[in-house]
Formats: sequence, C-alpha cells, structure tokens
Amino acid sequence: MLTNQEPDWNIDELTDTETYAAIRYLEAEPRTEDKQDADPQNKDNGVVICVCLYTLLFGCLAFMWFYWR
Repeated sequence: MLTNQEPDWNIDELTDTETYAAIRYLEAEPRTEDKQDADPQNKDNGVVICVCLYTLLFGCLAFMWFYWR
C-alpha cells in the first residue's frame, strides 16, 4: 500500500500550455454531426414507438367501448 498519497509534482508549476494539453487529453473525444447521425434507422425509433403506443391505446379504448355496449 502506498504511504505517500500526494503527487510528486505541484499543479502551480504547470504552464498554461501543459494545463490545456492535460484538459484536452482528459476530455472525451468530440463527436461530429456525421458520426452522431450515421445510422438513419435510429431516427425512426421514436416514431415507431409512438405509433405503437397510440395503436395500443385506441385498441384498448375500442375494446372497452364494445365491452360496455
């Protein structure tokens, strides 16, 4: 087990360039619009889910209307 948990370097001694380089290294890779929308099928999933839910809702309402009639 490590006894000295403090780092050997001081953050105040870093230059601005080194600090920005460390931040860019630690940040997630930025994604472009082309990579995010590469699969056009993903855009249709929300529409399909909504249509299925509305169909299910109207089916339940129709069943209840015929049952109580």
